[in-house]
Amino acid sequence: MTASEKFPRGSEWRQWDLHVHTPASFHWTGEKFGTSAAKNAALVDAMIGAANGAEPAVFALQDYFTFDGWFELKKRLGEAGAPALSKTIFPGIELRLSAPMDGRLNAHVIFSNEIDDQYLRDFLARLRLELTDQPLSRHALIQYAKGANTDKLKHHGFDKTKCADDDAYALRAGYEIAEITVKSYQEAVQAVPQGMAVGFMPFSTNDGLESVKWAEHYAYALSLFSTSPIFETRDVAKWAAFVGIETAANRKYFASFREALKNTPRLAVSGSDAHMFVGTAGDSNKRGYGDYPSGQKTWIKADPTWNGLIQAIKEPANRSFLGEVPTKMEFVSKNKTFYISQLQINKVENSALPESWLDGCQIPLNTDLVAIIGNKGSGKSALADIVALLGNSQQRSHFSFLRKDRFRGKSGEPARQFVGTLQWVAGQPNSMLLSDDPSSEKVELVRYIPQGRFEALCNDHVAGKSDAFENELRAVIFSHVPSATRLDALDFNQLLEQQETTFRAALAEMRKTLRQLNTQIVGIEDQLHPDVEKNLSELIQLKQNQLEEHIVTRPKEVPAPTGEATPEQTAASTRLAEIAVEIGEHEETLRTNGTAQDQSARRLQAIKSINDRLNIVEGQFKAFSSAIAQDLLLLELKLEDVANLSIKRDALGARTEATTVERKKLVDEISKVTARLNALKDEQESLTASLNEPQQRYQKYLTDEKAWLAAHEAIEGSATQPDSKKGLEVRLEQIAALPGQLEELKLERLELARKIFQVLSSQRDARAALFAPVQALIQGNALIGKEYKLKFQANLQGSPELIAGRLFEMVKQAVGQLRGEDESFAVVRQRFEKHGFKDADDTTAFATDLHELVAEASQASGGAAPGIRAALRKDRDPTDVYDFIFGLQYLEPKYTLLFQETEIEQLSPGQRGALLLIFYLLVDQGRNPIVLDQPEENLDNETVVKLLVPVLNEAKKCRQILMVTHNPNLAVVCDAEQIIHATFDRKNGAKVSYSCGSIEDGVINRAVVDVLEGTKIAFDSRGRTYHR
Repeated sequence: MTASEKFPRGSEWRQWDLHVHTPASFHWTGEKFGTSAAKNAALVDAMIGAANGAEPAVFALQDYFTFDGWFELKKRLGEAGAPALSKTIFPGIELRLSAPMDGRLNAHVIFSNEIDDQYLRDFLARLRLELTDQPLSRHALIQYAKGANTDKLKHHGFDKTKCADDDAYALRAGYEIAEITVKSYQEAVQAVPQGMAVGFMPFSTNDGLESVKWAEHYAYALSLFSTSPIFETRDVAKWAAFVGIETAANRKYFASFREALKNTPRLAVSGSDAHMFVGTAGDSNKRGYGDYPSGQKTWIKADPTWNGLIQAIKEPANRSFLGEVPTKMEFVSKNKTFYISQLQINKVENSALPESWLDGCQIPLNTDLVAIIGNKGSGKSALADIVALLGNSQQRSHFSFLRKDRFRGKSGEPARQFVGTLQWVAGQPNSMLLSDDPSSEKVELVRYIPQGRFEALCNDHVAGKSDAFENELRAVIFSHVPSATRLDALDFNQLLEQQETTFRAALAEMRKTLRQLNTQIVGIEDQLHPDVEKNLSELIQLKQNQLEEHIVTRPKEVPAPTGEATPEQTAASTRLAEIAVEIGEHEETLRTNGTAQDQSARRLQAIKSINDRLNIVEGQFKAFSSAIAQDLLLLELKLEDVANLSIKRDALGARTEATTVERKKLVDEISKVTARLNALKDEQESLTASLNEPQQRYQKYLTDEKAWLAAHEAIEGSATQPDSKKGLEVRLEQIAALPGQLEELKLERLELARKIFQVLSSQRDARAALFAPVQALIQGNALIGKEYKLKFQANLQGSPELIAGRLFEMVKQAVGQLRGEDESFAVVRQRFEKHGFKDADDTTAFATDLHELVAEASQASGGAAPGIRAALRKDRDPTDVYDFIFGLQYLEPKYTLLFQETEIEQLSPGQRGALLLIFYLLVDQGRNPIVLDQPEENLDNETVVKLLVPVLNEAKKCRQILMVTHNPNLAVVCDAEQIIHATFDRKNGAKVSYSCGSIEDGVINRAVVDVLEGTKIAFDSRGRTYHR
């Protein structure tokens, strides 16, 4: 039986446990395989029972260094009386790699369950043990253990002497301590023929790759990243990073993670790592088959076959899930009445029709994306029409198969000979003769979007015969907008009056933020003047010269005196040593207290900053209260009914008091320590005078050396001492980093300009009742708004005369393109006409262009630093110019509907159809199944890939989609969960047949290639022709 016959519904979510052990594993809990064939068979029967009884549909055996568990399973399954295995089990192996880490690095390999045993033995033979370079075998493991040193064996709980005397003991030690070379592991996996093996690396599980210090061993980690299609983790954020999904939890490391993966998604799974067949519920240390730690179940949407695993590796984001239940699976379980389970078509009872046609068709349907393919006239559209008919669709005028001139005939024949039935996941089935139409009163259970419907809407729109196209868009959009917003949109005048104040306030806040940003930018531009860097370099060289001169002055070492001294001198020497220690301690105390003083000063400054900002907030709240006073009066409300401002200064006061007390204590202690230090130095000076000449010379040397070191440290300094050599070097490094910071700030400024643009767009939107709900919808859908640039937004309008007039109040008209009044105005007009302000890109491009124009004038005026300061009139500040340019103060919004930067009227029929399809798939709030008939018509392949593929992938997350298509980009690139291949055999009873299955199924896969690619030969020929 082929996979498509076993799994006709295609790729479905199933649990997969790709990390279980057998009694062949040296860590197995319980009885292990031995020499008794009967006991071994009983153990395998228990294994089969455990696998059959566990939830996962697929398992992979991962015994350490051996395939014996797999061989025992295969042997038993071939014997008479063996229990039937209802699950899929892959052979696999767990190895330990030589790795630059404190712990151990495990590695796995999963093999096809159809692999020949000899290939597994060949795999083992290609593995090489670290240190001995022997091929992996029992004998090699024994020798490895016997050759290991005593400490290594002891570390793992083994005795060196016992290893030498007992081979079984040595084998167990070898299993525990042996390591495989990474090179042999990678080469052995690659050498397995026909792609029947894949590497599988633990990552954030026990002994995983995450434990390797990447910064120190990046090349090592990267090599394993690049050769491992599967990783093991129980961290959902890391699973998302592996499959290529950025989340809030992995955002900090996502970019570097993707770089390490070379931007190729990987399949990430969580295995049970079971060392027993049946575990103990609730005990994570006693896990059986399918008992996932932390409840992180691995779900894979694929046939439970080797090809299914390979397909999941190709599409891990769509095909895998870590957690209790996949999102779509949970959604279906809560919305069962919106998903078709099966379509049946049979002849009516006692039908005398000789031809078979659709008789006996029984098609189970996947709840995700179903692609219906077939050659022309094979019955593809027949299936779409029938599902639509049984789902009470009112689009019968656009049917292509169930028509009077085709299957229904003038008298309804042969359609009246067939009855179709839709079975739902839950709810009553729908049955109807294929010759009948549902009454118009019936609720549509399926949304049918046939190609004919697209063409009629689009052609009538172009010809000006109908407003149906726009009406359709508005109807879908309006159904999606919240009722409160809809009400506002109906009352345009009130909405406009209410929203203008809000928009103005938003623009004021954004432009205030922009002002701060521009101030930072101007500050950096000024610091990037060449003289600043030159001055720092000269100061650093001066400090270097000082260091070199200071090194020459280092006191010559004086040895400690060894001659006899009087008892008084000896006592003085002893006391001087004690004083030196005490002085060092006091000086350290002074340094510590000085640092504490600095910290307390910063705390007091922070308190002051917070209080200042609180004062601002209080002022803003007072202004807000005043602004809404009339509205509150109208509503008969008090301010406290809608808003309260509670500012708590007690905690800040307490911190102020505590910090002040702390500072006083520090001052007192510093005073005491300083006094004590001075006394010690006086005593030191007095005692030194009582020493003999050698002792005095030695004490002077110690004093001079200490002073020299202090002076050396003062010159060398640290990063926090701005006037020291290191401080100056840090400052120079900071200057070197400023261009990057400047670019980041400029990008941030452009992004802020985009946001200002959006507010202006919203302001215009508030004045247009028709577009008010549309704009709200687009703002909530990133795919439509950002990717497809579908925008009911402003074609922002400004005046080049007004722009130039305001600009040249601040900028001189003296050099370059800005020389002369007429010439300057002409240059601004040219740029104004170049950019249409149709979208944020156009608008920010104009702002950037205008900025570059002024910057070029500044350079032409002799400005050495980046920026525009040299081009400005006297007493003008660059910040004002930047605020004007990027604050979009020169624009006023005027709206039009755009799709991919083109107005609706200028779109091609295919583009209008695609636009309508986007609304049906992503905007329509309905949850009914959608049936599409050739949505790719009138669109080129590039547009299909860029437009329809992402839309379908997004839409199938919450709907069932049945799609008739001729385009491989829709069936294959969308990774359709089910393929239905239609064929028509006219010679044998006019039989229409439908073969169903997943895209990874061999039979279905060949059909996809033959139908959509024009056979494998044609596909390969094109592949050889195209340039890489």
